[in-house]
Amino acid sequence: MMPFKHIRRQSLFKGMSSIGLILLLFAGCEEPGVVGGAFIDDEGNLVTNEFPVKEMTPTSSVSYSGRLDVVPMGHYTDPLFGEVTSIGLIRPDLNSVNLNRIDSTEQVGLKLVFNGTEYGDTLSTAFFDVYEVAEPWRGRQLRYGDDISFDRNKKIGSFSIAEADTAVIPMPEDWIFQYNGFISDTTGATDSTYVFDMPGLAIVPDVSRSEKMVFLDLGTDASGVVESETTRLFSEDTTGTFQYQRMADWGAAVQRDPSAIQPQTSYKAMNTFESFQKVDYEFTRESLVSQNLARVEMIFYEDTQLLEQSLPGSHVRPAVTQANIHIVDEGDVGEEVFAGSPVFTASRDTAINGFRFNLTSTANLFLFDTLQTHNYYLTVESNNGLLQQTVLHGPESSDESKRPHIIVTAIE
Repeated sequence: MMPFKHIRRQSLFKGMSSIGLILLLFAGCEEPGVVGGAFIDDEGNLVTNEFPVKEMTPTSSVSYSGRLDVVPMGHYTDPLFGEVTSIGLIRPDLNSVNLNRIDSTEQVGLKLVFNGTEYGDTLSTAFFDVYEVAEPWRGRQLRYGDDISFDRNKKIGSFSIAEADTAVIPMPEDWIFQYNGFISDTTGATDSTYVFDMPGLAIVPDVSRSEKMVFLDLGTDASGVVESETTRLFSEDTTGTFQYQRMADWGAAVQRDPSAIQPQTSYKAMNTFESFQKVDYEFTRESLVSQNLARVEMIFYEDTQLLEQSLPGSHVRPAVTQANIHIVDEGDVGEEVFAGSPVFTASRDTAINGFRFNLTSTANLFLFDTLQTHNYYLTVESNNGLLQQTVLHGPESSDESKRPHIIVTAIE
């Protein structure tokens, strides 16, 4: 257990003016109303106290993999987080342009635009085949681990991605003919039949030749109009005029083999919610030292040694730059974390390779007997389609300096 530290710094403040002390106090507070004392005289004592986070309990949830910011696609074997295979799923819209049908003289293609993020071997090439999906699916219902079938007898095309950020696949005539039947329908009942009769396209990685994942960009502008440089179906007539269709739906069928390194005293945190942590800590009046709080921080450190040593030199993971703390007292934890907003966020502090949460307001609630008991959950980033994951030192870490702890700075 981390040793209890209670440090007085009276000498630091001898001779300082009251104005300087007040400025210091307010500089440490990023949230309104967190200052416990209104005035500190020249004899004020700055007191710092540290105490450990009591426990981190691994938690998991099967979250959503559709209608997110990006679509993960590819295959990669991560020694720390397991082997991942992800099939991209897209379905072109019928109504994003005023288009009654595609003329036989037009060239039709699918342009795939990637956001530049890679997961895996940056020096490798990822290979994909595009097939027609064989069963209905809806992006808002897709979850990690879902298996969506595709028809290998209905291949649309193939492509590879090395350093380029786009790929163009010409669409075959039989697919265009079937698609024409839906965009020229005037009955008003096309949307539901389209989902069942023409479920969309599966972008399938060639597992035997691919050791990285890329991420498909589905961006639209503020009005919902498809951007010229994002994933879209396009047609070009003989005059060089283009028409675009955005994607009506999208998602990913992601499978993960869980066999990977299992840290003994560190904890995985994944933005897919396959792994996140319930955090238990306890305030006492003794640990908070004083009612005049300047700042209370809860700090978590990444296990950078494990993260770095588990990857070969040219391999990368999508960066984790933010951690979150959610309150979930009832209901399904995974659903609440996915749909809710965090009560605290912390940007990654590169100076400590970790995350500092400002809990000053919560500590003040405790001191004035208005803090309710809650369940706190630590997550990273948001479930945005990027596979962002890290490892955090736990309370049992062999490196005592990296164990999660709370630092209290107060005025006595």
